[in-house]
Amino acid sequence: MASDSLAPFRSRAFTLIWLGALVSNTGTWMEAVALGYYVADTTGQASSSALVASAAFIPNAILGPIGSALADRFDRRRMLMSGSLMSALMAAVLAVRVGTDAASTTEIAVLGFVAGCAGAFTFPAFQTTLPHLVPREHLVAAVGVSNAQWNLGRVLGPVCAAAAMAVGGVGAALACNAVS
Repeated sequence: MASDSLAPFRSRAFTLIWLGALVSNTGTWMEAVALGYYVADTTGQASSSALVASAAFIPNAILGPIGSALADRFDRRRMLMSGSLMSALMAAVLAVRVGTDAASTTEIAVLGFVAGCAGAFTFPAFQTTLPHLVPREHLVAAVGVSNAQWNLGRVLGPVCAAAAMAVGGVGAALACNAVS
């Protein structure tokens, strides 16, 4: 049974995209934790952290269905690449601005919103790519291990954020996301 669950990893393309998504998701959660801490610490208001987190995650709820429709109509590879590049650019700008103590809460929220918009198009493209990466008989397992990857990133991200922040501060955690 376990070998059937891991069968999608026999596909090199699936394994590469799975690992890349794990690294990226871990970085995204590192950013979420680091920004929550940074905004609460610099403003003294937990509500500001909630605003920043909402700005980053609300686009998925609103734009997710549109991203899904576009993933069915356009080249998924290009959607993945352009969305990932946009997310990386926003993460790099955020890392530099926060790392130099030059970012306002509003700027952080706007950068998070733009990155969230990119994610709303990238995630559906990732999901709809799975059937092209593994044989049909491994598709259910591919969906399962992809969900596990997403949840693993949610666990590893905060742990890695705490470690990065202990070593190099909030800027280090944000830089890790930019690299991821």
